[in-house]
Amino acid sequence: MANSARVMGLLIASFVWGMGSPEVSADEFRHIDQLAVKIQRTTKRLISEVRHYRDTPAYGHLLADSREIYRLATHIHDLSHFHGRLAHMESDLRELDRKFHHLESVFDRVEHDAEFYGDGRIRGNTAHVKRLLNSIADSIHQMRSDIADIRRRMSLGRGDDFCHGPRPVYRPSYGLHGSRGNVYGGIGFTIGGGSSRIYIGF
Repeated sequence: MANSARVMGLLIASFVWGMGSPEVSADEFRHIDQLAVKIQRTTKRLISEVRHYRDTPAYGHLLADSREIYRLATHIHDLSHFHGRLAHMESDLRELDRKFHHLESVFDRVEHDAEFYGDGRIRGNTAHVKRLLNSIADSIHQMRSDIADIRRRMSLGRGDDFCHGPRPVYRPSYGLHGSRGNVYGGIGFTIGGGSSRIYIGF
Protein backbone atom coordinates (compact mmCIF):
# COMPACT_ATOMS: atom_id res chain seq x y z
CA MET A 1 0.00 0.00 0.00
CA ALA A 2 2.82 2.39 0.89
CA ASN A 3 4.59 1.54 -2.38
CA SER A 4 1.51 2.27 -4.51
CA ALA A 5 0.98 5.58 -2.67
CA ARG A 6 4.64 6.46 -3.33
CA VAL A 7 4.32 5.62 -7.04
CA MET A 8 1.08 7.64 -7.33
CA GLY A 9 2.71 10.61 -5.57
CA LEU A 10 5.68 10.48 -7.94
CA LEU A 11 3.40 10.31 -10.98
CA ILE A 12 1.47 13.37 -9.81
CA ALA A 13 4.68 15.24 -8.91
CA SER A 14 6.23 14.40 -12.29
CA PHE A 15 3.15 15.73 -14.08
CA VAL A 16 3.15 18.98 -12.06
CA TRP A 17 6.93 19.50 -12.33
CA GLY A 18 6.83 18.70 -16.04
CA MET A 19 4.18 21.29 -16.92
CA GLY A 20 5.69 23.90 -19.19
CA SER A 21 8.95 21.96 -19.52
CA PRO A 22 10.40 20.96 -22.89
CA GLU A 23 9.73 17.31 -23.76
CA VAL A 24 12.59 14.84 -23.36
CA SER A 25 12.23 11.33 -24.77
CA ALA A 26 12.25 8.16 -22.66
CA ASP A 27 15.43 6.96 -24.40
CA GLU A 28 17.33 9.98 -23.13
CA PHE A 29 16.50 9.07 -19.54
CA ARG A 30 17.24 5.33 -19.91
CA HIS A 31 21.00 5.59 -19.29
CA ILE A 32 20.47 7.93 -16.32
CA ASP A 33 17.98 5.40 -14.93
CA GLN A 34 20.51 2.56 -15.33
CA LEU A 35 23.25 4.57 -13.62
CA ALA A 36 20.95 5.45 -10.72
CA VAL A 37 20.14 1.74 -10.25
CA LYS A 38 23.88 0.95 -10.36
CA ILE A 39 24.53 3.55 -7.64
CA GLN A 40 21.72 2.04 -5.54
CA ARG A 41 23.21 -1.46 -5.81
CA THR A 42 26.78 -0.28 -5.17
CA THR A 43 25.70 1.82 -2.19
CA LYS A 44 23.80 -1.14 -0.74
CA ARG A 45 27.05 -3.11 -0.84
CA LEU A 46 28.90 -0.13 0.66
CA ILE A 47 26.43 0.03 3.57
CA SER A 48 27.16 -3.61 4.37
CA GLU A 49 30.93 -2.92 4.24
CA VAL A 50 30.70 -0.08 6.78
CA ARG A 51 30.91 -2.83 9.43
CA HIS A 52 34.71 -2.75 8.94
CA TYR A 53 34.63 0.67 10.65
CA ARG A 54 32.40 -0.15 13.62
CA ASP A 55 35.30 0.37 16.05
CA THR A 56 36.02 3.89 14.82
CA PRO A 57 34.47 7.15 16.09
CA ALA A 58 32.94 7.87 12.67
CA TYR A 59 31.03 4.58 12.32
CA GLY A 60 27.57 6.14 12.82
CA HIS A 61 28.45 9.03 10.50
CA LEU A 62 29.59 6.65 7.73
CA LEU A 63 26.45 4.53 8.06
CA ALA A 64 24.04 7.50 8.05
CA ASP A 65 25.74 9.19 5.07
CA SER A 66 25.88 5.95 3.06
CA ARG A 67 22.14 5.49 3.62
CA GLU A 68 21.55 9.08 2.49
CA ILE A 69 23.45 8.41 -0.76
CA TYR A 70 21.22 5.37 -1.32
CA ARG A 71 18.09 7.46 -0.67
CA LEU A 72 19.16 10.18 -3.14
CA ALA A 73 20.05 7.61 -5.82
CA THR A 74 16.61 6.00 -5.34
CA HIS A 75 14.93 9.38 -5.75
CA ILE A 76 16.85 10.13 -8.97
CA HIS A 77 15.98 6.64 -10.24
CA ASP A 78 12.29 7.37 -9.59
CA LEU A 79 12.48 10.74 -11.35
CA SER A 80 14.21 9.27 -14.40
CA HIS A 81 11.77 6.35 -14.54
CA PHE A 82 8.78 8.72 -14.52
CA HIS A 83 10.57 11.32 -16.70
CA GLY A 84 10.74 13.98 -14.00
CA ARG A 85 11.54 17.59 -14.74
CA LEU A 86 15.16 18.01 -15.81
CA ALA A 87 15.85 20.99 -13.53
CA HIS A 88 14.64 18.99 -10.52
CA MET A 89 16.89 16.07 -11.48
CA GLU A 90 19.87 18.40 -11.94
CA SER A 91 19.31 19.83 -8.46
CA ASP A 92 19.09 16.35 -6.90
CA LEU A 93 22.19 15.20 -8.76
CA ARG A 94 24.17 18.21 -7.46
CA GLU A 95 23.08 17.29 -3.93
CA LEU A 96 24.03 13.63 -4.50
CA ASP A 97 27.45 14.69 -5.83
CA ARG A 98 28.06 17.02 -2.87
CA LYS A 99 27.02 14.45 -0.26
CA PHE A 100 28.97 11.68 -1.94
CA HIS A 101 32.20 13.70 -1.93
CA HIS A 102 31.63 14.47 1.75
CA LEU A 103 31.15 10.75 2.48
CA GLU A 104 34.28 9.89 0.48
CA SER A 105 36.30 12.43 2.49
CA VAL A 106 35.03 10.92 5.77
CA PHE A 107 36.15 7.43 4.65
CA ASP A 108 39.57 8.85 3.68
CA ARG A 109 39.93 10.65 7.02
CA VAL A 110 38.94 7.55 9.03
CA GLU A 111 41.45 5.40 7.12
CA HIS A 112 44.18 8.01 7.61
CA ASP A 113 43.50 8.60 11.30
CA ALA A 114 43.35 4.88 12.12
CA GLU A 115 46.61 4.24 10.25
CA PHE A 116 48.67 7.16 11.50
CA TYR A 117 47.11 8.14 14.83
CA GLY A 118 45.58 4.90 16.05
CA ASP A 119 42.18 6.64 16.19
CA GLY A 120 39.92 3.61 16.24
CA ARG A 121 40.45 0.20 14.70
CA ILE A 122 39.49 -0.88 11.17
CA ARG A 123 38.66 -4.58 10.90
CA GLY A 124 39.82 -6.49 7.82
CA ASN A 125 40.86 -5.42 4.33
CA THR A 126 39.03 -2.34 3.05
CA ALA A 127 40.57 -2.01 -0.45
CA HIS A 128 37.19 -3.07 -1.92
CA VAL A 129 35.52 -0.14 -0.08
CA LYS A 130 37.63 2.27 -2.14
CA ARG A 131 36.66 0.38 -5.31
CA LEU A 132 32.96 0.79 -4.43
CA LEU A 133 33.47 4.52 -3.80
CA ASN A 134 35.28 4.89 -7.14
CA SER A 135 32.41 3.09 -8.91
CA ILE A 136 29.83 5.46 -7.38
CA ALA A 137 31.95 8.50 -8.29
CA ASP A 138 32.22 7.27 -11.90
CA SER A 139 28.44 6.71 -12.15
CA ILE A 140 27.71 10.20 -10.77
CA HIS A 141 30.14 11.70 -13.29
CA GLN A 142 28.41 9.86 -16.16
CA MET A 143 24.97 10.99 -14.96
CA ARG A 144 26.11 14.61 -14.84
CA SER A 145 27.50 14.27 -18.35
CA ASP A 146 24.24 12.72 -19.63
CA ILE A 147 22.12 15.48 -18.10
CA ALA A 148 24.47 18.16 -19.46
CA ASP A 149 24.11 16.61 -22.94
CA ILE A 150 20.30 16.65 -22.67
CA ARG A 151 20.40 20.26 -21.47
CA ARG A 152 22.66 21.26 -24.41
CA ARG A 153 20.40 19.49 -26.91
CA MET A 154 17.35 21.24 -25.50
CA SER A 155 19.11 24.63 -25.68
CA LEU A 156 20.19 24.02 -29.27
CA GLY A 157 16.66 22.93 -30.13
CA ARG A 158 15.29 26.21 -28.80
CA GLY A 159 17.96 28.10 -30.77
CA ASP A 160 17.07 26.27 -33.99
CA ASP A 161 13.40 27.08 -33.50
CA PHE A 162 14.29 30.75 -33.05
CA CYS A 163 16.49 30.85 -36.15
CA HIS A 164 13.85 29.22 -38.34
CA GLY A 165 10.92 31.17 -36.95
CA PRO A 166 8.93 33.76 -38.89
CA ARG A 167 10.96 36.63 -40.31
CA PRO A 168 10.46 39.93 -38.46
CA VAL A 169 8.36 42.48 -40.35
CA TYR A 170 9.96 45.91 -40.82
CA ARG A 171 8.29 48.95 -42.37
CA PRO A 172 10.11 50.24 -45.46
CA SER A 173 12.09 53.41 -44.85
CA TYR A 174 11.20 56.79 -46.36
CA GLY A 175 12.87 57.48 -49.72
CA LEU A 176 14.63 60.66 -50.78
CA HIS A 177 11.40 62.37 -51.84
CA GLY A 178 9.39 61.62 -48.74
CA SER A 179 7.68 58.55 -50.19
CA ARG A 180 8.09 55.07 -48.73
CA GLY A 181 10.54 53.05 -50.81
CA ASN A 182 10.24 49.25 -50.94
CA VAL A 183 13.38 47.85 -49.32
CA TYR A 184 12.63 44.34 -50.64
CA GLY A 185 12.86 45.46 -54.30
CA GLY A 186 9.13 45.46 -55.15
CA ILE A 187 7.45 48.02 -57.40
CA GLY A 188 4.98 50.76 -56.58
CA PHE A 189 3.84 54.27 -57.45
CA THR A 190 3.10 57.60 -55.77
CA ILE A 191 -0.22 59.45 -55.99
CA GLY A 192 -0.66 63.10 -55.14
CA GLY A 193 1.83 65.68 -54.06
CA GLY A 194 3.03 67.59 -51.03
CA SER A 195 1.77 66.45 -47.64
CA SER A 196 -1.00 64.39 -49.28
CA ARG A 197 1.42 62.20 -51.25
CA ILE A 198 0.66 58.44 -50.90
CA TYR A 199 2.94 55.56 -51.90
CA ILE A 200 1.31 52.29 -52.97
CA GLY A 201 3.66 49.32 -53.16
CA PHE A 202 3.01 45.83 -54.52
